[in-house]
Amino acid sequence: MLKGANLAVSSVVRQSRIKIPPKEGEAVYHCMSRTVNGEWLFDDVAKEVLRRQFWQVSNYCGVQIVTYSILSNHFHVLVRVPQQGPVSDTELLRRYRVLYPKPTAYQMARLEVVQAELAANGPEARVWRQRQLALMGDVSPFMKLLKQRFSIWFNKSHQRFGTLWAERFKSVLVETGERILQTIAAY
Repeated sequence: MLKGANLAVSSVVRQSRIKIPPKEGEAVYHCMSRTVNGEWLFDDVAKEVLRRQFWQVSNYCGVQIVTYSILSNHFHVLVRVPQQGPVSDTELLRRYRVLYPKPTAYQMARLEVVQAELAANGPEARVWRQRQLALMGDVSPFMKLLKQRFSIWFNKSHQRFGTLWAERFKSVLVETGERILQTIAAY
């Protein structure tokens, strides 16, 4: 570096999401994500696949969809994240099966190993349990998983590659009064 050179460093600082920790209480979020360049990519088939994935991923993550809207270039979803309680191994396996309803041979073999480990409560079971629980009860992993899974489907079915989404999803923590939720849902 040159002595005395004045270098301007440009960095984008992400603002932290405002979230209620799942162990502290219930929260409701209005989330939105837009396609790259605002392109109108979603036809009726894509909208239906995204709608099904909303419900599939929400079931896995343990979040509740209050309402949603899917447009040609973005979507809105109002989700309730309940206060996090203990999740049994039986429930973890049920949720895993929801996420992978048609498992590959590898996934089936892996699931058999996981079930055996869970029964023995071995070290692999603890790691698998922690990995699954890290994806549950939080709006960020819900949106990440939803957008990833849909992007994979969309790119594969439209013979395209690269990013589908413009940026991080936007989220707003919503007060949980009934009239407030009705107003947001109507929006």
